[in-house]
Amino acid sequence: MDDIEKLLCDGVLGFYDKVEVTEIFATLPDKSTVNVFTIIVAENRNDDDKFIKPRIISEERIKVANLNSWSFGVLRYTLNKDKISLHLNNLEKGAWKASGKEQSVSNLVYQPKRFIPPDSFENISLNKVLKNNFWNGSYVIEWNDTHKEKLLPLLGSPPLLQALSNEIHKYCPIALASVSDRLGNFILQIPVTIMQARFNHSKEGNDLRFDAVWHPLATPRPLRVSCEMEYDKNINGYGSFEVTDESIIIPMSYDYGLHKGLVWDDENRLILAATRPSSFVKSISFGMGIVESEPRVFNVNNQYVSISVQHKSNSSIGKPSSNQDSWIQKRLYREEKEQLSKQRKFVQYKPKQGRQEQEHLRAILDVRALIEQYGENGVWLWDPYLSANDILETLFYCPYFGSQLKALTNLSNTTDSCESQSEVSGKTSQLNSQISALQDVDSNWYGVNLEFRARIGNAGWSFHDRFLIFPDTQQGTLAWSLGTSINSLGKQHHILQKVDDGQLIADSFLELWNELDKPEHLICKS
Repeated sequence: MDDIEKLLCDGVLGFYDKVEVTEIFATLPDKSTVNVFTIIVAENRNDDDKFIKPRIISEERIKVANLNSWSFGVLRYTLNKDKISLHLNNLEKGAWKASGKEQSVSNLVYQPKRFIPPDSFENISLNKVLKNNFWNGSYVIEWNDTHKEKLLPLLGSPPLLQALSNEIHKYCPIALASVSDRLGNFILQIPVTIMQARFNHSKEGNDLRFDAVWHPLATPRPLRVSCEMEYDKNINGYGSFEVTDESIIIPMSYDYGLHKGLVWDDENRLILAATRPSSFVKSISFGMGIVESEPRVFNVNNQYVSISVQHKSNSSIGKPSSNQDSWIQKRLYREEKEQLSKQRKFVQYKPKQGRQEQEHLRAILDVRALIEQYGENGVWLWDPYLSANDILETLFYCPYFGSQLKALTNLSNTTDSCESQSEVSGKTSQLNSQISALQDVDSNWYGVNLEFRARIGNAGWSFHDRFLIFPDTQQGTLAWSLGTSINSLGKQHHILQKVDDGQLIADSFLELWNELDKPEHLICKS
């Protein structure tokens, strides 16, 4: 408790007069009350003797499905800062009744103070339950429920916990499902408000600037600031300086990389501010889409569809980074791809009897969503059974004016590298049928830049796999394995899955595409 008294002492981390307590509790079938999560936040309310009496802020008791015999509530109140130590002492003895009503607590283990910085582009899980921890950061002292015996029904069912978290979030910004390991715990949060710290770019050369503004009631004292710049796991710059003024310059050799800063109070041996890896915006690239007044219209399956078509343009402002080492960037990109490839993201379609059409529609919508997300500069579709109708169902939904649309079909189910004369004749008939189908499409073809080729005769090679390829995105070349043909999506079990190296698939596509560059292979070119 000595740590707590020191941290709450006026002028150390701030000037606190009260603590706000938020209790999330559950009433069990036996009518006992158990703590689900409690957070106690030190604050300076400056409201003299005004206190918030304990009241349930949820409009009514919260119920969740499959726990009908349970009910939940959110209780909030304030206490005088001087009284919290007594209640925390009782907590360590197994009792919590700061609101006047005792809660069941057991097996609590005290965790010494820790400093929790605010989020950067990295998210800190504990910030999902802390209050407004987006300035300097906060010290946290925690009492962990190590067994969580009475909360096992929640821990054993993530959907159930998520449902409860959603209901709680209606009344207070605590994302309980994001920190399920904290169920049953008590947290004391002490925000640092004694001074305000900021790390910025100096706007001159590569240097950083640190600014500090003290609380009006505080007596400024010597501080030390340290900052490091990291790129490719190398420390490219470091500085540690005594803060003798409200603003100091921290020299850095490079203008790129991630920086981490820390402010140390030597007098009290405490952190007063810290940042997670962060960076500054020096230049911005942005795109602008101009929606054409004329939409693309076409008829598919006897139903007219209208797609808004847009022109895209890209611009940038600001000064780009001086980092010109493209070899390092390429290696880092490969390493990142390798890391991401271990996360096998996929969508599985398992249609039940009588629901094939619904699942087919879901799969088609997934493909269209990918096209809308990544198809700004091009979409290539590779499917041995691809037909004119499949083109209408997918590529025609690309909303970008002039996006490069390429499609390859095999026109038959043959797997031989060479085809007999009768097979060639049959495929010629199919090719003519597909040509007629696209010529007869009831559409204005607005913004459609499509070329559709077919393998016929002995050119190229027969193919079986189906791919959706995006040759030019901000992430490079991307590709998805469809698992089945467009006309069979969702109708039988298959997996839509991102391919580890999209460039390899794109290269194979182009190799076959270039083999089929004669007029007899062309179905359509718009």
